[in-house]
This record gives sequence, C-alpha cells and structure tokens, in this order.
Amino acid sequence: MQDNREEKNKRLPRVLLWLGGIALALLFLLGIANLVAPSAVQRLLVGAPSTPAASPTPAPPKAAIVDQTGFSFPSPEFIAQAQAYLEDAGYEVDLYPPEEVTVEFFRTLPDRGYRLILFQSHATSEVLLEGGGDVGQYNPPPGPFLFTTELYDEHRYIGMQIDDQLRASKLFYDDSPRLFALGPKFVRSSMNGLFPDTVIIIGGCQSLAAPDLAQAFLERGASVVIGWDDMVDLMHNNEAMLRLLRGLTVEGLSPQEAVEVTRKEVGPDPTYESVLSYLP
Repeated sequence: MQDNREEKNKRLPRVLLWLGGIALALLFLLGIANLVAPSAVQRLLVGAPSTPAASPTPAPPKAAIVDQTGFSFPSPEFIAQAQAYLEDAGYEVDLYPPEEVTVEFFRTLPDRGYRLILFQSHATSEVLLEGGGDVGQYNPPPGPFLFTTELYDEHRYIGMQIDDQLRASKLFYDDSPRLFALGPKFVRSSMNGLFPDTVIIIGGCQSLAAPDLAQAFLERGASVVIGWDDMVDLMHNNEAMLRLLRGLTVEGLSPQEAVEVTRKEVGPDPTYESVLSYLP
C-alpha cells in the first residue's frame, strides 16, 4: 500500500504538468486565431452574426408636380421634362393630373411629405364678387389665389367661402368656367399638417404679386416659395420653370441661386415684364 501511494504521488506532478501544457497550448492557439481572424473567434465564443447587420436604406426624397394648367392648356412635353429632371436627381415623383387638383387635394397636401412641389397652376389676385360677375368685377381679399380645377358651387364649402378661404375665379378666356380658387387663409386654416422644409414653386400669374400666399406656405413649414410678381405667359413660364428645375437638380444650386441664374438666362416675361421672385 505504501508503494502504491508513493507511485501515485510521483505521477500527480506529471499529470498536472501535462494538463498545464495542454492549457497553455490552447491559449496560444486561441491567441493566434484571434490575431488572424478575431471575428471568427468571437462568433465561436459568443455566437455573433457572421456579417454585420445592414443599415436601412433611406427613402428617396419625394416631389410632386401639380398640373392644374393642363385643365385648359396642356403641356405634356413640359411635364415630362420636369419629371425627368427630378427623377434624375433621385426624387420619387408623383404627378397629379388636372382632374385631381381639387379643394380636398389641397387640404391634405402637407401631410404627403413632399420636399419639393411644383404647382403648374393658374394663380390670380382677381377673384369674383360674391354671387358671380365677370373678371374685373372683383372684391379682392388678401391673395393671391391658386386655382383648383373644381367647378365653383356657391352651396359647397360655405364656411370657407364666408371666411374668404375660397373664392370663385375665372381664367382669361371667354368660355372659362368659374372655378374654386384658394387663398392664404385656406393655407393657414384648412390645410392638414406641415410641409417638411418644402421648396414650393408656383408657376402661375401673380403668385408673388403680394407676399400673403407665400407667407402662409412658409408659416406651414415651407423653406422657400418661388413665383411670379405679375402676369406671365405660359410659354415663358414653362421655359423659366425648366431652367429653374435644372438649376435645382442637375446643377445642385440652392433655390436662391437657381432663381438668380434663371433671371439672368431667361429674363423677364417679354409681354408682362414679370420677374421670377422668391420668399423669404
């Protein structure tokens, strides 16, 4: 029995040395593996994913083209080129044809999240007297007013009409129907939500003849409003709008820079001498 105990005591140090050697070898191998492929060791030890999680792709900015003038003077080539400029710049573009440009459309517009909106739209400072009348017989509340394509009905939107948010107006040709037009008070009181620092472009007559409409859009979150200080011919407007959009998209100019370049290259309207302007 004494001999067996002595033999066990002799073997114990050898076993401990053997186990220690194995432990040192494992630590050495793990250290080398960590230097060569730390991610593999990490996956082995803690079950980390084999590839890093991909960050979500940001949604493209959204733009809208509101083609109200197509109701009376269609310009399909203009619309196509404007849409191409915006899409080439990475915008997701929604096109609203004339039949969709209603009072309800404008009411819900801010909530749609557009970063740029082009209103290819008739606008005016001349709205009709209550009860009708001809253009020129008008009682102008603070304007300008943007046209819809919704036919005027004195029995609809009565509260908004009484409050001068909506008025009736006509285009400058003999058989023009009376249409609803919306003014600054509509933007302030009846639109839902806020524009997300939106660039708003109004390609229509007198859209910046007075600051009230532009100021209302700014109060609702727009970053800048661009428009005309007087009457403008449709062909001149289209040329200026395309040059403006090219500056904003292809050339990467700020709205103010794009307006200045458009003024220099396209110039004022040759008939009405109106000039492209912006606020603020």
